[in-house]
Amino acid sequence: MKMCPGRCAGCVSSVLFSLALISIATSILLLFPNGETEYLKEAHITWQALLLPGLWGNGFMVFLAALSIQDAATDSCFCFGTSPRVKMFVSVIWSKLVIVCSCSCFGISAYGLVNGPLCLFNVSVSNNTQIQHWGTPFHTRSMSASTESYLYNPSLWAICERPKNIVQWNIILFFILMIISCLQVLLCTVQIINGYFGCVFGRCSHMNTK
Repeated sequence: MKMCPGRCAGCVSSVLFSLALISIATSILLLFPNGETEYLKEAHITWQALLLPGLWGNGFMVFLAALSIQDAATDSCFCFGTSPRVKMFVSVIWSKLVIVCSCSCFGISAYGLVNGPLCLFNVSVSNNTQIQHWGTPFHTRSMSASTESYLYNPSLWAICERPKNIVQWNIILFFILMIISCLQVLLCTVQIINGYFGCVFGRCSHMNTK
């Protein structure tokens, strides 16, 4: 039976490159609701978005790992050493680092999703007077007697008056980051297994199954 850890590594690296680019773009978009810059300038962005988890967790770290994995699949000289087995071992280390970073990005994104966006909404004060306030209204609701999540009740989304459609923006982008995190963890797990085979058998070899 023919084994080609190098070919598998090449496929994994190609997908990781694409996911990293999408993640970086998604994380940057979280800073600019509806493509507007004023909310970032006014510091009306949640800290989960400001951390840019998709930039470092699912982005640059994954990009570096993908370079290492691609190097293990070819004769390029990205990482130290010229032995294919050494390159495979290095790709395993990078893959483990990516799993840690992707899990961190997943956790931050999940918290940002549950906490909800920072937006301008009406708050009732004394004498039934309402004032406009910047905050996270859905996080406030989660701390109240009601246990209903805003994620399952779109009728609550109209609470946020500015930025327009911020709830949908927040949900979609954080959800994309979470999906990418899961895919990257899966791919890196595959590469860890594949890398160990590559350390033993090289980039491409034949196994006798008799």
